[in-house]
Amino acid sequence: MRTVPRLPFARLPLALALALALAATACSGAKETEAAPSPSASATPSASPSPSPSPTVVAVDPLTGLAPKPTAPTVVIKVDNASIARQYHRGLDKASIVYEELVESGETRFAAVYSVPSSGEVGPVRSVRDSDIELLRQFGKVSVASSGGNTGVKATFLKAVRAGQLLDASYDAVPQDYRLGERRVDARNFFTRPTLVGASTPGAAAKDIGLRFGPLPLIAGRAAASARAVFSPFVTVTLTYDPATQAWAIAQNARRMPLVAPANVIVQQVPIKPGKYVDVLGHASPYTVTTGTGTATIFRDGRAIPATWRRLTQSTGTRYLDAFGKDITLRPGATWVLLLPKGQPLVIR
Repeated sequence: MRTVPRLPFARLPLALALALALAATACSGAKETEAAPSPSASATPSASPSPSPSPTVVAVDPLTGLAPKPTAPTVVIKVDNASIARQYHRGLDKASIVYEELVESGETRFAAVYSVPSSGEVGPVRSVRDSDIELLRQFGKVSVASSGGNTGVKATFLKAVRAGQLLDASYDAVPQDYRLGERRVDARNFFTRPTLVGASTPGAAAKDIGLRFGPLPLIAGRAAASARAVFSPFVTVTLTYDPATQAWAIAQNARRMPLVAPANVIVQQVPIKPGKYVDVLGHASPYTVTTGTGTATIFRDGRAIPATWRRLTQSTGTRYLDAFGKDITLRPGATWVLLLPKGQPLVIR
């Protein structure tokens, strides 16, 4: 508070009038933060600099690091990756995150996560695995689109739905959201659209699952032009960096996936344990463990960065940490996560 100097008795009424006027202004509810200068104030501008405005914080998609932050429901679609299905792949290039996981007979399957609605078709749509419940709970109560499946697996999945953990957007639940496409010798191809699934079975919007985005870390690993992850004798995934696009081409068994070009690829080495169920041919279903901790390698900007992955519980996200326990930042954009069985080869070139 500024000290007011004593005034001569003769000027007291004027001072009093000024004080009363100022008090009335303060009580009037005016929105200005500073009082207007009095006529006797000096015309010389103040030497004190004006305070800098606070920086504007732009809300971004927590799954891609890109603006704006989505408000539409997040949709997960299970997609076939059997060798005979690859020629029919659609819509995987529009996903924010794609997980590749081991299934029966050494084959793999995708869980494609869409935080931004896409009106294009995605497929061929296939069934969930019971380990998908553990994997997908970190996204919150989101819609999961699938087709077919083992009776026991479906019962386990519906139990999670009744518990409020996920939403059932399968062909059994919303058949109107699916289109029957090309006939294969081994199966029928179903396709759906994220916009349809999100509209008929709206779930939670994208939330923080532990990913961090930003510039290339100072501790940036080693140069990596390509890498090869061997899931089994039947599936090898090859990554090739394109400096022109600053993205990674993905090939399944040397067959390049058209249009797929994520900014990041994370090879997350995970334990695999025997599942409780078998497929229609009697092959045991592997259970992919995605909680706990383990080793990982993050591929971004033509570099391979060693990491430790850590996920404490099914309802929490997965963090990727450097040797000092700090989060490793990803390049803004799409990310593919290869849930590589622990002990399987990862060759970096």
